[in-house]
Amino acid sequence: MKIILYVFFALISLGSAAQQLYEKSGGIRLGHTSGLTYKKFVTEDEAVEMILSGRNEGMQYTALYLFHQPMEFSFNDRFYLHYGIGGHVGYEKFDDISKTLSNAAGDEFVYESKSFYTMGVDASLGIEYRWLEVPATFGFDIKPYFNFIGMRHTKARFWDAAISFKYVF
Repeated sequence: MKIILYVFFALISLGSAAQQLYEKSGGIRLGHTSGLTYKKFVTEDEAVEMILSGRNEGMQYTALYLFHQPMEFSFNDRFYLHYGIGGHVGYEKFDDISKTLSNAAGDEFVYESKSFYTMGVDASLGIEYRWLEVPATFGFDIKPYFNFIGMRHTKARFWDAAISFKYVF
């Protein structure tokens, strides 16, 4: 009888642990903009996420303010929808081969490598699976961005999709 009660209370505690929210997580984001990510909840359903990533042979620092909502599936209550907006700053590298008219044959090429600063606006829409018994989260998100300053002064990428793996602490 004691074993049955012990198993019963263990299952209840696992179920309640899955319902609990976490405060902080850190991990990796793998996609077009891959890097390290850190998320801190400021309220029960709002969080700040910071991403340090590499893009186009440069570095980017992105900060996002995210809203989380549980997804109502009948089979599982660990899926959460998140969406938000933020911004980024950093630098990128641009390599270019251009033809010059320095000789009569016109067969000389010049290779240029330029670095430039960039800043812009980011948005995020994704799904997160919280497996708090491990403790870890797994997610998929789409993070479109729009650069205000850069090589061509504006640049947008709408399908910056990635998967993320985070450790909860």
